[in-house]
Amino acid sequence: MGDSQRNSVVSKTESFSKSKGFTKNVRLRRQPRLQRQDSLGAIEELIQCGICLEKLTQPKMLPCQHTFCLNCLHSHLMAHRVLIKQQSLDSQNAVSKKPAAIKCPVCQKRVDLEKGVESLADLPKNLYIDSVMKLVAGDISPISTKSDNRCVKCHTFSQQEEQCCQHCMQVFCNVCWNEHLTELESNLSVLVKQVDESKVRLDHKLENFENRCQRLVERIKETTLQKIELLKAKEEKVLKDVETLVGEGNTTYDDISTRLEELKTKLSGNSFHNNNGKVFSFMNFHRETSSLLSAVSRFVEARVIFDPESFRLDQATEGIYNEVEDGENAPPRGTNSLERYENASQQYRNRSFVPKLVWSKCPRPANVAVPPWDSRLLYIAATDTHTVLILNRDRRKLQGRLTSSEMLYPQGIAFSKKHQEIYVSDKWKHCIHVFSKNGDYLRDMLSKGNGNGKVRSPDGIAMGPNEELVICDSGNDRIILIDSKTGEHLSTIGIIDKKTMLNMPTGVAVSGDKIIVADTGNHRIKIFYLDGRKIHEFGSLGKSRGQFRSAEVVAVDPLGFILVGDGGNARVQVFKPDGGVVKIFGGPGQGNDGFGWVSGICITNEFDVIVADSKTRCLKIF
Repeated sequence: MGDSQRNSVVSKTESFSKSKGFTKNVRLRRQPRLQRQDSLGAIEELIQCGICLEKLTQPKMLPCQHTFCLNCLHSHLMAHRVLIKQQSLDSQNAVSKKPAAIKCPVCQKRVDLEKGVESLADLPKNLYIDSVMKLVAGDISPISTKSDNRCVKCHTFSQQEEQCCQHCMQVFCNVCWNEHLTELESNLSVLVKQVDESKVRLDHKLENFENRCQRLVERIKETTLQKIELLKAKEEKVLKDVETLVGEGNTTYDDISTRLEELKTKLSGNSFHNNNGKVFSFMNFHRETSSLLSAVSRFVEARVIFDPESFRLDQATEGIYNEVEDGENAPPRGTNSLERYENASQQYRNRSFVPKLVWSKCPRPANVAVPPWDSRLLYIAATDTHTVLILNRDRRKLQGRLTSSEMLYPQGIAFSKKHQEIYVSDKWKHCIHVFSKNGDYLRDMLSKGNGNGKVRSPDGIAMGPNEELVICDSGNDRIILIDSKTGEHLSTIGIIDKKTMLNMPTGVAVSGDKIIVADTGNHRIKIFYLDGRKIHEFGSLGKSRGQFRSAEVVAVDPLGFILVGDGGNARVQVFKPDGGVVKIFGGPGQGNDGFGWVSGICITNEFDVIVADSKTRCLKIF
C-alpha cells in the first residue's frame, strides 16, 4: 500500500471519528465490554479501563477523577510522542518548549508531568476502585511499566521504526501497521452504510419539520379567524348594550320631562285662594320640585366606560353586568375531591423523589412502559438503535430487545394482557408494529394518511379497557381508537365539525373510562370519555406551577393522579384528577435530580416513577 493511499485511509477514518465517533474497529473493541456488562452488570464496567477496555491493572487516577491502567497511560503518552516525531520540525520545536503533559483520554483535560514519564507512577490510586476489584477478582498481577514502545497487537518492543495511528492512538510495529491500515480501509463500507442511514434519518426529520411548520401556518390562520369571529361577537354584544343604554336614557328623559311640565302647570294655575291651605300646598309643591330637580341632577351622571381588555362596558356607580350570584345560582365554594385525595396528595408532597437507579448511557430513549405480565421488566423505546430494549429492573441489566428491519423510529409502547402482545408506534414508518410476548414480530397495522385506518407520525399509545388501542395521531391532530387485533378504526377523539381541538398530541394514558391526552401544541392536558366527550382541561403556556412548555408525555397512577412530563421546563408535575397541582420535581440540570427533556414516563403499581430523558440519554427510576 502506497503512502498516498495509506494517508487517504487514515484521513477519512480520522474525519469520521471526529464527527460520529463510530467505526467498525471501535465496535469490535467494545463488544467484550457489552458482553461483560450483560453478564456481570455495572460493577464490571466500573473496574474497566477506558483505554484498553479490559479490567484495570495498577489503576492510576488523574486529577479529573478518571482512572486507567498505568501501562495504558504509558502507551498513551508514548503514542503522543510518536505523533510529534511524525510532524514537521517546526511543530516538534514548538512542542519541545512546553512541559511534558498528558491529556485525559475521556475528558481531554491536560495533566502536566513535572518528571516526565516517571510522574505517571506517582499518580494516586483510586482506593474505591481498588476495594471493588478485590471484591470481584482478587489480586491482579502487575504489568511492567517499562517506557519502551510496545506494539499493541503483537506486544513486541520497537525503538525506532514504530508507527502510531492518529485515529485510535495506539502504537504498531511495521508488520502490524500494514494490517491495521487494511482494517481501517475495510471500515469505509461501514462508514458508507452509516452515512446512508443518516441521510434517511435526515430526510425523515425534514419531512416531519415541514409538516409541523405547515400545521403551524394552518393553526395561525385558523386561530386568527377564530379570534376575529370572537371579537365580532363581542363587538355586537357591546354595541347592543350601548343601544340599550341609549334607549333607557331616552325613556328616563321623557319621564322626567313629562313630570316637569305637569309640575309647571300645577304651579302656574295655583293662586292660594284658601289662606288656611297655603302653607300645606307650598310644602307639597316644594317636595315634588325637589324630587324632580334631584332626578335631573342624577340623570346620566354615572359615567359609562369601555374596558378594551375585557371588551365590556362598566360605569362608576352601578355596574351594568351583575358580577355576583346568590342562592341557588351561586357556584360551589369547594369540592369533595380535596378531602378524598388528601392522604395521597400528602404522600406525594412528602416524597423526596431521589432516583434509586440511574442509567446514564441509554441510547436516546423515547417512551417507557411496564408489561402487565411481569412488573420486573421495563420496555424502553430506543430511537438511536431502532429497537425496544427490555430491562430487568431487579437484576438491573438488559435481558432482551424487540427488533425488526421495518422499525425506523420506535416511540410509544402499549401491551395487551388478553392477547399477550406488544404494540410499538413508529413515528417515521407511520404505523403500529406488533410483537408477541416472546419478542417475535407478528404484523404491522395502519399506514400513512389522514383517513380511517391512516396515521401521520403516531406518538404515544395506550390500551383501553375493552382492548382498544388508543393512539396519538400527532400528524393529524387527533386521537384515534382501533381494534388491537384487526386494526379496524373504531372512533376519533378531538374532531368536532371537521375542526380539531388538539394540536399535535404526543402523550396519552387511560384511567378507567377516561382518556388523558397531552395536547403538546396547546400546552394543556385534556381529559375525555371513551366516547369522545370532553370532561375538562387544565394548563397553559408558561413556567409557573401548573403551566407547561410542551407537555410531552403523561401517565396515571392507580389512584387516578396524573403525572405530566413537562419537556420544555425539564420537570415532572403531579396533578390531582381534577387538575390541582400536588408536586413538582426535576428541573434543568445535569445531575441526578435534573432533566434535559422528559421524553417518557410511567408509574408502576408500587408507585415507582420511571422517567426517560432523550436529551441527556438517561433513564431514572424514583
